[in-house]
Amino acid sequence: MGKADKKIEEHMQEDRSCRLAKLLFTLLVVLSVPVSRAYGAPNESSFSLEKISVTADSLEAGKRTVSLEKVRRSQSRDIKDVFAAEPSVTVGGGARSAQRIYLRGVEGTNLNITIDGATQGRNLFQHRGNAGGIDPDLLKSVVVAPGPVADNGAGALGGSIAFETVDAQDLLYPGRSSGFMLKNGYATVDDSWRGSAAAYGLVGGWLGVLAHVSAENSGDYRAGGGEDVHGSAGKDRDYFLKLSVLDKAGHSVRVSAEKNTNSGLYRWGAGDAGYDESATLYYQESERETYVFDHRYRMPGSRLVDWRFNLYKNNLYLKNRDSGTETESEGTGGQVRNTALFDLAGTSHRLTVGADYYSEEGTHRNQGVQTGTDNKAENLGFFVRHRMGIGPVGISFGARYDDYETAFGGMMVSGGEWSPSAGVELELSRGLTAHAGYGEAVRSTGIIPVQWLANASATPTFNTQTGKNSYGKPFEPERSLQREIGLRYSGSGLVASGDNFSITGTLFKTKINNLIMQIGGTQGRPVSGFYNDDPVISSGWEVRGSWSSRSFSSTLGYSHVDTEDQYGNPLAITRRKGASTGDRMIWDTRWRASGNLIFGYTLTAVGAIKKGALDRPGYVLHDLQAEWLPEGLDGVSFSMVVNNLLDRRYSDQASIESGDTVIYEPGRDLRLVASYRF
Repeated sequence: MGKADKKIEEHMQEDRSCRLAKLLFTLLVVLSVPVSRAYGAPNESSFSLEKISVTADSLEAGKRTVSLEKVRRSQSRDIKDVFAAEPSVTVGGGARSAQRIYLRGVEGTNLNITIDGATQGRNLFQHRGNAGGIDPDLLKSVVVAPGPVADNGAGALGGSIAFETVDAQDLLYPGRSSGFMLKNGYATVDDSWRGSAAAYGLVGGWLGVLAHVSAENSGDYRAGGGEDVHGSAGKDRDYFLKLSVLDKAGHSVRVSAEKNTNSGLYRWGAGDAGYDESATLYYQESERETYVFDHRYRMPGSRLVDWRFNLYKNNLYLKNRDSGTETESEGTGGQVRNTALFDLAGTSHRLTVGADYYSEEGTHRNQGVQTGTDNKAENLGFFVRHRMGIGPVGISFGARYDDYETAFGGMMVSGGEWSPSAGVELELSRGLTAHAGYGEAVRSTGIIPVQWLANASATPTFNTQTGKNSYGKPFEPERSLQREIGLRYSGSGLVASGDNFSITGTLFKTKINNLIMQIGGTQGRPVSGFYNDDPVISSGWEVRGSWSSRSFSSTLGYSHVDTEDQYGNPLAITRRKGASTGDRMIWDTRWRASGNLIFGYTLTAVGAIKKGALDRPGYVLHDLQAEWLPEGLDGVSFSMVVNNLLDRRYSDQASIESGDTVIYEPGRDLRLVASYRF
């Protein structure tokens, strides 16, 4: 047994008797996953189109909410599972430590990703993913906004993703003031056990308290039809505490604290690229600590005051225990905004005005001693957005001003930039609307990892990189320009009385200019300068359709994205920039066979990429889900999920290749979960 294998045994091996005890526990207890009731529908006896009122509130055509019913039905374990049914979102990487999010081909470093309003900070290390950890069981909503708009936060070059966690009040049974949840599950692909427990209730009838803890231990996962993937085993822990007061004289206050950790024996220098079954593994720990205070106020009897005030602290850590290095990012910030609703001369209006602030400081330590300098960045933003409805027309326009200051080595770069946005939606006929939008976003911090920035020169150069279009030009902040146009069609009674259906088609193009890159930094070399890189362009189209009745629902999504350079050449997977991915189609179906038995099926089909030097095969996956709620056992549920049913051997097209190697994704995975909620 080699040295790395001994470490795996030391850190990951569990006693067989403990596993047997856990299996018995699975059969006895565990958390009841909330099951959505049948889809409601109007009682109509014939085909009809939905009357769509174009108002100030309907101008969010680009935004969409991830189906948490699908997330829970699939017994999701990580971020990759959360977005499994979103064709426009790809999560590559294989091992959890290397996972990276791509939205319409744009890498997650260029998105504004928040958890309960807390911005998630910069990339810590070149070869680590940026997906981060969050327990899917804690999610109340996940909102994906592909395009930048004035009130979506700072730095949303490729859009934004907002995660919101549950409150105690969301989990309580009607008429109950307290509750408990227990959950335990097993997955075959990596011999993993996952358990969680939560206690929640109302104190004094108004103060919600939620305490949640979850843990997962997993071994190396088995790739489709093949071998175990060396360096993919890990341990995950999540600790969450939240206090909430909701709708008390118009006020809602939430205070939360979360600590999420992932540890394991992973590759270090090239952990996100290619595959090497003999690579040396290092024991690593990544950690996120998030603290949030959130106050909202809606003035009773008035639509002019809808206030939100949010403060947060978000710390990220990456520790290589074997080499004695640690990279850290400390972020603090907040936001205040008010939305006023009013009608004027037959038109409806929604006016949002606010400001946000974000400060981040990154450091790197070796054997406990700080190396290089602190990486500091600050951004103060002011924004206004006005949405109005005029008969069949909806209009949105706004602007954002960002005042920034960022340290690049020993030099401080500061300035201020305006970013406009606008949109329009038009009702063409009953049930059919068209929409178009344009938006810009600005960021000054670049896509350079914290560890590299710590080793930047005290007197770096700017735009002296030869062979780049920026050579000799003024050093500029990053700026994106996004355009979108589409159609939406909704109705009911298409197949049977009371059913609902909708279909949306969208054309889009996002161009990111002046991406800030570094000279040096690799293989321990100091960073000697910075330059504005050539543009990255993401363009394509999406189609989404859904149909539902009282016991059946089905959704179909198709996404075609071209990620290219300014000359039209396809972009190979490039860290922190973007990736070319094949056409993606996802069909998800759910059937409530009876009041206590639910089935689901998900088809994922990804087309091959053959563009220039890019040659990545496509693949087709089949996933099954089933859930049983035994009669007479209130709160008890049993779930079975089979992912990659045919054990297909494939790699996600957003996973980085190295030579002729790439990390393959998990093969057939049987998940068994028992849960109890009382």
